[in-house]
Amino acid sequence: MTTSDDAPTARSSLDDAAAWQALSPLLGPFLPWSSGAMRPTGLLTVLNDVWFRRSPNIVELGSGVSTVILARLLHELGAGQLLAVEHDQQWADRVEKQLGQERLNDVARVVRAPLRPSVHTWDSGEWYDEPVLLTAVEGTAVDVLVVDGPPAWRPGSAHARFPALDMFAPFLAPGATVVLDDVERDGERDVLQRWSLEHAIRFDMRPEAGIAVGTWPARTRAS
Repeated sequence: MTTSDDAPTARSSLDDAAAWQALSPLLGPFLPWSSGAMRPTGLLTVLNDVWFRRSPNIVELGSGVSTVILARLLHELGAGQLLAVEHDQQWADRVEKQLGQERLNDVARVVRAPLRPSVHTWDSGEWYDEPVLLTAVEGTAVDVLVVDGPPAWRPGSAHARFPALDMFAPFLAPGATVVLDDVERDGERDVLQRWSLEHAIRFDMRPEAGIAVGTWPARTRAS
């Protein structure tokens, strides 16, 4: 994992302002952008990666503004599919309704996967309903995995996103991009360290965007 010092707030703000300009063609109807959403600079990084792929299969853990904007890009490109996983039923309904209103259901869908106790978690916490996840991604070669859920800010949930790489490793295509959001938090950095040790994947820390980006290798496990 490549690390660097956190970028100054002023620089991050400038980067986000520039990202807003680049995102403007995809902003369209109003979306409620909250502090829980991926930073504009981070989202732009994901969009750039998607744009350069022929027909990407995207899995996003945690749904919201980024789901709709990614779907807008796929619709514009005329290729690719997005699967957004959401544990909150009401929020999933809102995101799905927005996708329907914009007629984006042909490129994106929301899978409801409640949080359940799981033996794969780091701290004996909860993870998305695994049978639901496995059914949803069966037969899919995932080109872009965006890990922005489940929530990891609550007490006892600092490592809530740890199971993501083990769960999706069998489905990741060689050269797939893996993105972890909120890397300014200690819990996410702990997760990155374990992922780097346990898998043959190297992450590039991008503190100005709030994310870390890795490329999945051809082999599935470190030797």
